[in-house]
Amino acid sequence: MTYLSHPVRAMRDDPMSDESATLLLRLADASVETTTARVEDLDGEVVEKLEFETLRVVLPEPAVADLCELDGLKAIETDATIEIGGGDAGEDVDLNGS
Repeated sequence: MTYLSHPVRAMRDDPMSDESATLLLRLADASVETTTARVEDLDGEVVEKLEFETLRVVLPEPAVADLCELDGLKAIETDATIEIGGGDAGEDVDLNGS
């Protein structure tokens, strides 16, 4: 079962039709090539290959639900997690105090 961060679950369940999502895909047993092809089939693109079998992708928010159904992924999170480095909790933390 793929771990989905809270913001990803929100996008999956209530996507904004005119917005795009930048997400991190941590691969389990899926290959980079297969995952890239699947993302492109959803009108998205892989914009960066990161360490630890992770891909940064951009795709339309309405496609997030289909992305969540892909096999071979360990986790799907927003790219905000990488900025904080603290995992899922960082997506909801405002470091600027506003």
